[in-house]
Amino acid sequence: LSLRAAGGGGGRGGGKSRSSDMRPGSGNPLIEALKARDRNVELSDLAAHIAEIAQDQYGSRLIQQKLEVASEEEKQLAFKSVLQKMAQLTTDVFGNYVIQKFFEYGSPEQRRILAEQLVGQVLKLSLHMYGCRVVQKALDSVPIEQQVLLIGELKGHVLKCIEDQHGNHVIQKCIEQMPPD
Repeated sequence: LSLRAAGGGGGRGGGKSRSSDMRPGSGNPLIEALKARDRNVELSDLAAHIAEIAQDQYGSRLIQQKLEVASEEEKQLAFKSVLQKMAQLTTDVFGNYVIQKFFEYGSPEQRRILAEQLVGQVLKLSLHMYGCRVVQKALDSVPIEQQVLLIGELKGHVLKCIEDQHGNHVIQKCIEQMPPD
């Protein structure tokens, strides 16, 4: 997908949206081109610009839908692009959903690598409005060994998290994930 197909150049606003399209324009030519193509887009078409697309409401939903039905090859191509911008996407209003969807639909190896990216960031993300959702999804999606590693970063900060409007959800998830014994 090229920006040329998106109605031209570098200026914001792109072209006029078609009157049959009732969705408001995002002003991003890349997103406008995706809307024009709508269902005729594959995940592999999105990979090169996935971080930019993931930070748009329409783009994020499109990527999430495509991840649910993508082949392993398509997911791997998208995964490489997402991984490069993971820090940015994890705390983005729309991008966090793409990271969560990868925790849900990615391969065990992809989930392991995503979780490794959270190491050293768990407390900060747990206290963040969108980051806390990614931490919770990670705890739901990775083996116990990685859960222990991630949860370990909250040691000495549990009270701070419990008292935080976002962190308390992560602590609840930690409790849910505890083995029954």
